[in-house]
Amino acid sequence: MRFAALLVLLLSAGATLATEFAPPPSSDDLNNPHKGFMLWGSTWSQGGGDNYYGASIYHVYVPWRELETADQVFDWTGFEQRHLQPILAVDPAATFVLRPVADYPDSVGTGLSFYYSGGQPERDYPLFLEQPPLNISAVDYTSCDGDGPGRTPDWNAPAFANQAVQLVQALAQRYDGDPRITAVQVGLIGLWGEWHQSGCEANQPGNAIKTVLRDAYTAAFSTTRLQTRYARSPDVAGASFGFHEDYFPSFTANCIYGFPACDASGDWNLEYGLSNVVPAARQNWRVNPVSGESPLASQQNTWSSDTDDVITVLRDYHFSFLGPAGKHEQAGFATPLARIKRALGYDLSIVRFALGDPLIAQGSSLPWRLELANRGSAPVYHAAQLKMELLDGGDVVRSTSVLSADLRQAEPATTTIYRGRLFFGGLPAGIYTVRIAIADALPGRPGIILQNTPRYPAAAGVRLGQVTLGVIGERIFADDFAVY
Repeated sequence: MRFAALLVLLLSAGATLATEFAPPPSSDDLNNPHKGFMLWGSTWSQGGGDNYYGASIYHVYVPWRELETADQVFDWTGFEQRHLQPILAVDPAATFVLRPVADYPDSVGTGLSFYYSGGQPERDYPLFLEQPPLNISAVDYTSCDGDGPGRTPDWNAPAFANQAVQLVQALAQRYDGDPRITAVQVGLIGLWGEWHQSGCEANQPGNAIKTVLRDAYTAAFSTTRLQTRYARSPDVAGASFGFHEDYFPSFTANCIYGFPACDASGDWNLEYGLSNVVPAARQNWRVNPVSGESPLASQQNTWSSDTDDVITVLRDYHFSFLGPAGKHEQAGFATPLARIKRALGYDLSIVRFALGDPLIAQGSSLPWRLELANRGSAPVYHAAQLKMELLDGGDVVRSTSVLSADLRQAEPATTTIYRGRLFFGGLPAGIYTVRIAIADALPGRPGIILQNTPRYPAAAGVRLGQVTLGVIGERIFADDFAVY
C-alpha cells in the first residue's frame, strides 16, 4: 500500500498546525568551496606547497604557448594533466582560478616555462603568432620597472586581436560552467595578464584591444565568474567583471587605516577607480567575485597585527578570497586567520525552517519556508542545490526533496526568505530526522557546509529535529528542535 506523509506540530489550543525548526548557529572554522584562502598552483607539479588553513582554491596561470600548440589546436588534456590533476590528486575538493597569460616576466626564473619546448623560454605565447601568415611582431625586454626578462608581442596588431578572441572563445567552450573553476581572470594581455606594461609603456596594450577582449569575454562566458585586475576604463566599462586586487590592502581603500604603502591617488587603487573612473562597477561584486593578495611582508603582517581593519575592508569591498600571496602562506597565525577566513565570501546559516499545511492528501504538496542568513562579505556565486532529507532511525535517507531556492540571491549581511512547496508520497509511517543540506551542482563535488549545529560531517547537512509521519487520516505530531 502507498502512504502519503503528513507533518503536524501541536503548538497550543487553537494554534495553526505547523512544524518549525531553529537550529543554533555555530562559530567553528569551516572549509567551504569558492571562498577563503587561495594558494599558488601554477607550478604545483614542480614541488607542491603548504596548506596551513584549509585553502581549497588554487591560482593557475595558463601560458598561451602551452595551451595552443598550433593555430586552433588546443592541448586541454596536457594542460590539465600538468597543472590541475597534480593538485586534485592531493586535494580532490580543489577549485581553480585560471588566468591566461602571454607575457609573464622571468617565466624561466619563476618556473612558469617548465613545460616549454623549442627554445625562447621567455616567450609565453605560441610561435605561430610570429610566423606567416600572421607575422605579429614582438620585442624582447630585459626589465620593465625591475621585472623581466621577457618577450612582448604586439598587442595592438589586428592579427593579434583575432587570435586572442579565438583563444577566449576556446577557453569558454572548455571551462564555462565547469564547477571546478572558481573564476577566470581575463588576463592574456600586458605583464602578468594585467592589461598594463608598466615600465615598458612603448609596448602598452591600447584601448582597442582592451575593448575587443572585454567584449569577447562578456559574450563567451555566461556561467563561470570573471575577474579583471583594475577598476579602469575601458577594462571594465559596461562589464560586470569582479576584481583581483594584488596589492591588498595598500591599493584597496582610501588611506584611513594606516596600511603600509597605501596610495589612493590613482586608478591603481580600487576605491579610486570605483569612485572616479567606473562608478557603475562598484556593484559588480553582486555578479562576480572580488579577491586580492598581499605580496609584501608589511602587507601580510596587517592580517595578524591589524585584523579588525583588514576585515572591515574585506567586508566593505565584498571580498571572497585572498591569495596566492599572503599571511596564509605562514604557519602560526590560526586565530586571526580564522577570523579573516570566515569573513571572506559567504557565511550561510539557517535562522528558521518551517513546514506547514498538514493533512496532505496522497499526491499533494506541503508548503515550506526558509530563513537563511548570510553573515559573510559576498554572495554565493556558483550553482548549488538546497535539499531537505528525511532519514530513518538508521540514518538512511528515505526521502530527498530539492528546495527551489537560488542561493545566489542571499546577499551578505542579510536574511533571505525562500518559500515553496514539497511533494510527499510513498513513505512508511514512523519517526524521521529532518536534515537540510546544500549540494554542489555536480554530484561528487563538495557542497556548502552550513554554519549551524548539529551537523552530519560527512554529508555537510544540518540535523534539524524529528518528525513523526503517519498515514492519511491520522493526526500526527512533530517534535520541537532538539540538539542531538
